[in-house]
Amino acid sequence: MHNYLKYRIISNKTDMKKNIEIDISVKFRKKSTAVIIAKSLDPDNKDFPEGLTMNQSVENNVLKIKFKSNNVVETLLNTVDEVLAMIDMTSKTLEKVE
Repeated sequence: MHNYLKYRIISNKTDMKKNIEIDISVKFRKKSTAVIIAKSLDPDNKDFPEGLTMNQSVENNVLKIKFKSNNVVETLLNTVDEVLAMIDMTSKTLEKVE
């Protein structure tokens, strides 16, 4: 299971659009766990609503995810919630297998 969850939210209002960035870092005990979980998120990293993107990377044992949106805030929050639930479920499954 992850040792910590760190996030940062950046919000700018320009031209009546809400530009929001959310950075999430999740630290795991092993790099291999972070890599497996990142791969499990790949199918969810497609077909987002227009104006919403998600990028991820693994640095050592830390999974880093960046969301960017100029869309409805609720859509962004629902997507972040789904991704965090997937991370939680996958990490719990990996714990039971190991």
